[in-house]
Amino acid sequence: MDEQKVLEDIKAAVLLALDNRRGLVAFSRLEALEMDQRARAVEREALEQVRKLLPATSQGQRLQQVKTRLDRMDEALQALAGRQDIHDRSRALERDDITWRAFEDISWLLEEP
Repeated sequence: MDEQKVLEDIKAAVLLALDNRRGLVAFSRLEALEMDQRARAVEREALEQVRKLLPATSQGQRLQQVKTRLDRMDEALQALAGRQDIHDRSRALERDDITWRAFEDISWLLEEP
């Protein structure tokens, strides 16, 4: 497995998602809520693609950091799913926030040093 190639593929997936998310602004007729929902969908799809690209084991620091961040996101989403003291709308907003933060963190991790 060529870790540099995997890292480049992951970067390409994240950059495409960033471009797609920025492209939503072109839909100026969209309401803010709909634009936000579409942006979160783009981020979720990108994170799933990143997850698929990650090798089962990795010695590379950046790939390991990406995997760790995805694992933390999964833990936060599981904890949220287990909460009984939260309304559905609040749960959805929190889920979106967890996803957005993970996407932003991973895109930051992949920036060139």
